[in-house]
Amino acid sequence: MTYRFNIMGLKRERPSAEMKKNSGPKPIMLAKSGNQTFNPRTKSQHLDSSGCRNDARKNRVSVLTIRAKPSAILLFLLVFGLTLARAEISAAQGLEKVRIGMPSLSLSFIAPQVAYARGFFREEGIDAEIIRIATNIGIVAVTTKEIGYTTAVGAGLRSAVKGLPLKVVIYFNGRPLHVLVAKPELKSLVDLRRKVIGFAGYGDSTEFMLRAMLRQAGLELEKDVQAFQVSGSGQRLQALLTGKLDAAIVPPPFNFEAESKGFVRLITAADVFETSVSGLALHVDTLRDKPAQVKRMLRALLKAQNFIRSNKTESVRVIAEWLKLEPRIAQASYDIYVKGMSPNGIVPERVLESDIERARKDQQVKEAVPVGKVVDFAVLREALNELGMK
Repeated sequence: MTYRFNIMGLKRERPSAEMKKNSGPKPIMLAKSGNQTFNPRTKSQHLDSSGCRNDARKNRVSVLTIRAKPSAILLFLLVFGLTLARAEISAAQGLEKVRIGMPSLSLSFIAPQVAYARGFFREEGIDAEIIRIATNIGIVAVTTKEIGYTTAVGAGLRSAVKGLPLKVVIYFNGRPLHVLVAKPELKSLVDLRRKVIGFAGYGDSTEFMLRAMLRQAGLELEKDVQAFQVSGSGQRLQALLTGKLDAAIVPPPFNFEAESKGFVRLITAADVFETSVSGLALHVDTLRDKPAQVKRMLRALLKAQNFIRSNKTESVRVIAEWLKLEPRIAQASYDIYVKGMSPNGIVPERVLESDIERARKDQQVKEAVPVGKVVDFAVLREALNELGMK
């Protein structure tokens, strides 16, 4: 089961047909709950329709409202429900619950979704719960150990440079996939002066990509253009399409949809920003105390990356169903993802040093920061060796 998490609370998303077909034993659906304010220091709780506490870690039975019926039917329903509950609990035994934060539904983060949909997490003994959560809140949640991992490795690395106890352990891509798209009348970066440009938010990787893009035309984010924060790639696209933004930085497939409606591509982030922004980052304590879990997570993601690379038709179908895309756009998205995919999850040290130096200057960190303080590929290399991958 995939969940949507924002600053207003945790929202359940209905699993796609692909997920239902391939994910093995299904996670238990929770009773519906109202919106809640996120407190990273408080365990996530939900209330069912009767106001009772519904703990995602403990409650394994959906809440049923039963009207007055003959006692025999009622008894049958109760026995049947208990039988289903025991079956679900039995299926979940032996799986380790892991919560993964994901900033948005976009192509950049397709690897965890494929690992879930194809059952690779379960093969590795992981009961994965993918949570949609804004980048900055996700970093807080990993730091306070409310979730185990975040796919926002760009923000994770910058937070580690600033001193938070985080490390990046794998990259999905060698370069970012994001594109800056604008209204048809805006033909170049210079035309963006005094225009409203959307990005995910301060501290998010899109901020730093956008700054690098604007520098190509001698523009500054706050001085020369109007910065507008819109968390979520889909939401930025809608704001662009409805005229609330003049331009926006979005990853595939959202740029393809904008371009199909007449919007123009001004520049791609990969032209000016070398480091990838998607992968997996975690708390240093997790790396130290749960190396076996980390390795199993990495093995599942490596399997997913290999599956994406080797199975175009099936991968395009997962992309289309997950992101609700037309086959044509899903295929174009697949092609651009595979082109920029990291072959083994490892980014060259010179690239990491450049990224760290940029983060250090942007955040006015005076002390030098060694690569080993913010990135650790040791467990990844072990996983690669076990899977026979280079």
